[in-house]
Amino acid sequence: MLAPIQNPALNWVLVAGSLVVSILILMVLHSSPPYVRRWVIVGITFLAGLYVPLEFYIPKHNFLTIWRDPIGDLMRVLSGFTIGLGIINLVIVHGRHILQRTPNFPFSLAFFVGFISMTVVGLLHRYKPELWAQKPGAGELAFWSAANKVFFEGMLLPLTSTVFSLLAFFIVSAAYRAFRIRTLEASLLMVAALIVMLANVPIGTWLTSWLPTEGFLKWLRFENAGLWLTTQINAPAMRGILFGAAVGSLGAALRIWLSIEKSFAFGGQ
Repeated sequence: MLAPIQNPALNWVLVAGSLVVSILILMVLHSSPPYVRRWVIVGITFLAGLYVPLEFYIPKHNFLTIWRDPIGDLMRVLSGFTIGLGIINLVIVHGRHILQRTPNFPFSLAFFVGFISMTVVGLLHRYKPELWAQKPGAGELAFWSAANKVFFEGMLLPLTSTVFSLLAFFIVSAAYRAFRIRTLEASLLMVAALIVMLANVPIGTWLTSWLPTEGFLKWLRFENAGLWLTTQINAPAMRGILFGAAVGSLGAALRIWLSIEKSFAFGGQ
């Protein structure tokens, strides 16, 4: 019933028709009164949120299961549109900086150069790796594949590592401000953090290497004490926090599903 269509021409026709229908629907919604848009959004949100629990709780191979894969494809398409909206927003923001020659003009220019270069190289690497280049020899990469490797592994990954390494200094600064020993709780937090940090560096293992590896005193070794703190103290606390966050997420999801949550789509701020 929902098997993929193998005819490329028909696929293109369906894609074009879907775009036209979507644009027409958006135009109609845009020209409709606010209360009409509200109820359309409420209805679509309720039906979309109702599908997943119904399909999950009704036994397998029910009448909703055949729509699971198409709806999954639809979610991926919608995710692609959100990425496109993000790109459009970045282009607008950085384009404004360039046109108005703001102090951030060099950074915006670097964004466009990097974005366009990586996009072009990535697409050519994926679809036409030998375009405008000689055929690679044995054990060699095609020109655009090599360029993509340089851009990704030679530039993007080192830049990402650099940013995360800079974040380490901000984390240390925040830890210094948070770990000021003024109360008993702050003292316990400082001691636990010190033990866990020493347990994960060679010098910590060396400092307690003279303690026995068996018996009660083995728990005084930093590696054992750090393991005990992370598995017996931190892990249960994190599970409790995650459980609370899950319950909060469920409450927020129910508010959105039932259109109780006030937002710009429902007349809120």
